[in-house]
Amino acid sequence: MKKIDTQGGHKPPLCILGTAETLAEAPYGDDSVEMWAAGTTIAIPTCERADKVFEMHPRRYWSQINVLDRYVDFSGDVYMQEHYEEIPNSKAFPYDEIKKYFHLDAMGDNLYVTNTITWMLLLAIYQGYTDISLYGVHMSHDTEYAYQRSSCSWALGIIHGLMLSGKKYTIRIPEKSALLKAEYEYGYEEPTKAMQYIKGRIDGLKYGVSEASGQITALNERKLRTEGAISEANHIYDKIAGFK
Repeated sequence: MKKIDTQGGHKPPLCILGTAETLAEAPYGDDSVEMWAAGTTIAIPTCERADKVFEMHPRRYWSQINVLDRYVDFSGDVYMQEHYEEIPNSKAFPYDEIKKYFHLDAMGDNLYVTNTITWMLLLAIYQGYTDISLYGVHMSHDTEYAYQRSSCSWALGIIHGLMLSGKKYTIRIPEKSALLKAEYEYGYEEPTKAMQYIKGRIDGLKYGVSEASGQITALNERKLRTEGAISEANHIYDKIAGFK
């Protein structure tokens, strides 16, 4: 198996591009920086350039005409699950190699990857990139991508582990990104008063929802009992009236 080249100086600085607002802040003007973009990123006007793009979804997604055209027109490599004739520059992502290298038994059958950015990070580590920045990759708690953050943090943790072992790495992440950010240090700091207030508010709202659900259940039961009584009364009425 190929060994990670953690000391090779031949790899250029690498910038991984997502879709969040700091995408506009990426170092597009520095030609020495290699740009890797997630599939949807190249459709965003603030993405000024990309050398490689990663489309890890199956055919049913990328075969849509507006998506397919995006990759057919792209001049660089398009990393996908495999090479597809419809996309001349498509290139099979080295899935088997990446999974074999990074998989832990504790993960079960699946490699701990929940998004395209994590695949990109693992490939970058595997190929020996040691200067990595991420722009447009926020995965904040109030976005649809929040649940994907943990696997990115795991991949960045691999880099941190290499740094702790003495390997020379550089990681750059914009301040606005939620990656590797904690609201407070558990045990040594307490949540701010604002956080405590909001948590109390959330707990109160949850209790309100639970209470309302109980009332709805009780009302539904009352409704069913009343409908049953109406049905029985109608039956008696029809019988007395001679309809039955």
